[in-house]
Amino acid sequence: MKRQPYRAGSFYQANQEACLREARELIESVDVPKDLPSRLYGGIVPHAGWMFSGKTAAATLKALHSRGRLNRVVIFGADHWGIGSSGVVYDKGAWITPLGEVGIDEELAEELLENCPQLRPDPDAHQREHSIEVQLPIMQVLNENVRVVPIIMPPTPEAVRVGKQIGEVLKRDFSDVTVIGSTDLTHYGPQYGFMPGGGGLGGLEWAKNNDRRMLDIIEKMDADGVIREASTHQNACGAGAVAATVSACKAMGATRAITLQYTTSADVIAQLYGSRDENAVGYAAIVFA
Repeated sequence: MKRQPYRAGSFYQANQEACLREARELIESVDVPKDLPSRLYGGIVPHAGWMFSGKTAAATLKALHSRGRLNRVVIFGADHWGIGSSGVVYDKGAWITPLGEVGIDEELAEELLENCPQLRPDPDAHQREHSIEVQLPIMQVLNENVRVVPIIMPPTPEAVRVGKQIGEVLKRDFSDVTVIGSTDLTHYGPQYGFMPGGGGLGGLEWAKNNDRRMLDIIEKMDADGVIREASTHQNACGAGAVAATVSACKAMGATRAITLQYTTSADVIAQLYGSRDENAVGYAAIVFA
């Protein structure tokens, strides 16, 4: 089975040459901190269009690659389509991108399904979910041989338990595997029907403070807190992916989270065009060490 791209041509370039050029530019635009720990277990990436969040996603992926952690990857995606209450695995075949195929790590997928009863295989559930897809061409440029196990993870307490189970399997049998979670943060403004802080600059500041609440919880590596916080304050569309990633990385041995970059779509638009949009979505790059 081969999954076809769903957002190529809208969130990122569908043309091979253009996609390759843009992915390389994103990677080259970010630096890996010189004091980054030598051992990383995973990270968090945003999943909007590359114009808005590609640089932030590249920051996480480049950092992981610099530590040899972008070879075999379990990647948790957000559940934008309401696929259910448990994790859904794309367990066989490959995902097609404008740059070629990204192979599914079938051995790893089988092992996770056998050891994590809350996971179920359902490749069809992944057909329209973009939160994993938009990472793959950037990952391919960093490592053309990368293999993945995509898992859609709903924002329920089950995500914490599944993440812990997966982390235990990886620590025991697959220490070379990295875990990545995909989320955007607060979706603020009239476009999203969410403006508890009002409009204008005051509203955008409210949104950033709302994001800071979530970042504080992630930096404390509080997986349960991620689910509660997102449910209450609507500041992570991929809360299940984040909670599972935090929980898995803790089980693997991670003790801290490092925020590499934070921005919003409003900030990006202001930098590009000199005007600030009244809508804003938050994006963060985080690694776990």
